[in-house]
Parts: sequence; structure tokens; C-alpha cells
Amino acid sequence: MLRPDAEGVAFRPDPASPGLPGFAPGAPVLSPGPIVSLSLVTYGGFWRRFGGCVIDATILFFPAAILRVLLGRAATSGFEVDVPVSWLAVGLELAIGWAYAAALISSGMRATFGQQVVDLHVTGVDGGRVSFARATLRWAAQVLNLFTLGFGLVLQLISPRRQALHDLVSGTVVVRPRRVAYAAQPGTSAASAGPAPVPRFVP
Repeated sequence: MLRPDAEGVAFRPDPASPGLPGFAPGAPVLSPGPIVSLSLVTYGGFWRRFGGCVIDATILFFPAAILRVLLGRAATSGFEVDVPVSWLAVGLELAIGWAYAAALISSGMRATFGQQVVDLHVTGVDGGRVSFARATLRWAAQVLNLFTLGFGLVLQLISPRRQALHDLVSGTVVVRPRRVAYAAQPGTSAASAGPAPVPRFVP
């Protein structure tokens, strides 16, 4: 199995091959056939993730500003404890942020618009697609970064899979897919082979 940080070209083993001189039986060998593509992934870095967050915050500012104006507040107004409509505005803004993140991350795109711009995907630790419930948990767990005074975000710099605290809680990773060539099975055309699946992660 390919590790997510593997470099270079990946070759598909030919299980029907009895082996070649100099190779152990069952060892992967290069199968003749057309060259198609295989997705490899690396974990998203701190600054790339930060850039995606900035883009998402910019995108979410506009519906939040429109909402505040509709509620009779200034577009750039902040939270005020003694103003009841301020509580309503914050609640609705949180709902917009939750729906935005959970719906897009659990979709086929596997990323918010900001993450797509910087070429990042959110997946399960096994490389599988994240469910809406897990995407919701990941979004809600971000509050833990506030409770830990930002230490939850610093974890992303030292954890083996570059996971922040909310990633660890929700069992997700942020990855950057790359595509390289590999040899298809004999008799298979590149067109019929279709896109190769993203390989599963290994510890």
C-alpha cells in the first residue's frame, strides 16, 4: 500500500505474473499497458490551511454582513452582550458557518471553497469521504481551539498527520492530492480505466 507521503511513480502489481528472474514471487512488477493516473496525497501544511481559512472567512463575511443589516445593525457591528438582537445575529451567523462547512466538506468536493482554492481536501483518517455528521463534529470541535488558547491549532505543527485538535476529535485529516502516472493492466485502455481511486492511508 502506498503511504500518503510517497514520492515518484507508483506501479500496479500484476497478480497473475508468476514472477520474473531476480524478483521474489508475488513481488510487485511493472505491468505493461497504457499509462493512467493515480492520486497520491500529502498532509496540508500550516500556512496553506491558514490561507484557506482566510478565504473562507472573507466569503462568510458577506452573508453575515447582509444578515446584520437586515436585523437593523451595522454591517461590521460586533457582539454586544446587552443587545438581544446581537445574540440572534450571532446565532444565525454560526448556523451559516456550520451549514457552509459541513455541507461542502461532506460533499463530493470534500472541501470548502477556501480549501479548494489552496488545493486541500478533508477526509477521514482512512482516506474515505467524511459524512455530514462527522463534518458537523469537526466544525463544532473548533471551539476547543478557543478553550485551549490556540494550542489546539499548534498541534497541527507537531502531530504526525498534521492534525489540529478538531481534526483529532473528529477523526479527519486535511490532505493535498497529487496525481502521478502508473501502468494499467494489460489489455486495458487509459480511457476505460477511468480515474484511479485515492489510496487508503496507513499509520
